Amino acid sequence: MHDAASPYAQVHTFTGIQNVNGQITCTFPASTIGNSYYVVLTNRNAVETWSANPVLMSSSTSYTFTSSAAQAYGANQIDVSGTGLFAIYNGDVNQDEVVDGLDFNDWEIDNNNFAGGYVTTDFNGDGVVDGLDFLVWEPNNNNFVGSAKP
Repeated sequence: MHDAASPYAQVHTFTGIQNVNGQITCTFPASTIGNSYYVVLTNRNAVETWSANPVLMSSSTSYTFTSSAAQAYGANQIDVSGTGLFAIYNGDVNQDEVVDGLDFNDWEIDNNNFAGGYVTTDFNGDGVVDGLDFLVWEPNNNNFVGSAKP
């Protein structure tokens, strides 16, 4: 969570596990209630994604990124279903906020070494670093995918 005004300082972090339905339940300090903040998503190989606007916090605030690309700042999401289910981009292995050749280098090393398990270069989450992950990375690289924030 980041302040709603420049320089958008980080106010609070929460580490959670995403449920099968895509939801993450976060608990924030009571001091955040009544104030507005940008909600920011990060993940092991994802492009940092900010909420489209600051979100007013209450005791039970809910925010969804999945219903529309416009839920993310700069509409910085991809329709993963073809029917309007949106997700954050991945492929940013080195977390420099852009999917590019530097991420490819890391993927290529793991691909050539038959890496598996919970590794940042496994873009599709199947537990194996292989050509299927390249198919996730390549369009994001070719489309110059990077973070968008205020």
